[in-house]
Amino acid sequence: MTTIALPERLRIDTAADCWQELRAALDAGENLRVDAASVADIDAAGVQVLLMARHTATRKTQAFLIDGASAVLAQAFQALGADWAAASAGQHNTDSGEING
Repeated sequence: MTTIALPERLRIDTAADCWQELRAALDAGENLRVDAASVADIDAAGVQVLLMARHTATRKTQAFLIDGASAVLAQAFQALGADWAAASAGQHNTDSGEING
């Protein structure tokens, strides 16, 4: 499983770089663990990156989990009307079967 740490600032100016890193891991067929512990600032573009990565992983039947999701992350999903619980439903650890988020 590959772990990718999200930047402290996941906003429109960093979203494309973040997506490229996440997509490269997913395109390589790797299961993906996203370390979100340092995310302190996120906007709609950042939320979209995470939703796209989760969708891509699900489509490719790869594991995708988010560790250390902060209140800031959950609040961003809520503010945009995206259901964090639904968004995290596809996040799983294939080793333990645990759902994280």
